[in-house]
Amino acid sequence: MSSRFDLPRRALLSLFGAGLIATPARASSTAPGPIIQPVPASTQAFIKRAFDMRSEARRTGDQAYGAIVVRDGEIIGQSPSRVIVNTDPTAHAEIEAIRDAARRLGERDLSGAILYSSSHPCPMCEAAAYWAGIARMVHGDAASDGGAPSLCG
Repeated sequence: MSSRFDLPRRALLSLFGAGLIATPARASSTAPGPIIQPVPASTQAFIKRAFDMRSEARRTGDQAYGAIVVRDGEIIGQSPSRVIVNTDPTAHAEIEAIRDAARRLGERDLSGAILYSSSHPCPMCEAAAYWAGIARMVHGDAASDGGAPSLCG
């Protein structure tokens, strides 16, 4: 549903960048803002970003999960869990990060990408990673290599 404030807000976002204007939790189905790449890019930096997304989920009142998608050493998608704020049982952090990457790239094929998440992906998220062409999953504080996603575990 649009309001009379949509156009000015869009204009402000384009002028000043999405990261400068806070949006209500209900509008969280959009990308969580521009992606700032960690320097140096490393497994530990990527898993830290997944945990940053987990902190964002907590901050907005959602379940404490976060995930990012990385290809060729760059983050291409990121998201906190949005199950509660979007009242969507499928809005797990991993699926939302995959959706974010696909939207940003304008394609559904994420072949060769790595999914980093704050915890071990559930079977639904693993299946989504499989269908997206994710090459590997890495999860948890220890950055455990979960290997390639599969449909039947």
